[in-house]
Amino acid sequence: MKRARFSFNLKCSYNEVHGIGPIYWIARDFANTNTPLMCVGIMKELGQPWRHGKGVQLRTRTRTLQIGVCKRANITDETDGILQAVGGREMDVPAQEIGLW
Repeated sequence: MKRARFSFNLKCSYNEVHGIGPIYWIARDFANTNTPLMCVGIMKELGQPWRHGKGVQLRTRTRTLQIGVCKRANITDETDGILQAVGGREMDVPAQEIGLW
């Protein structure tokens, strides 16, 4: 009987948000020399499932790993999700009228 092989290619998962339940992690393929060895990190997804969270960011010589706790937002529309992620909102007043204020 042959054994099933499990291989995980970490390079394919760089710079993507991964998560299981309320836990998320991001492995980044670049770390700036000014990046602290350990600091607080935040995450907001600009796509489905619209998670946002806070965690710890650790730096090695060339890479960064962020691990934290997140929660999903109850969003059904893509426009509402993007507006919430970037801190925007729909306005009833046109932009030209706002400029006149």
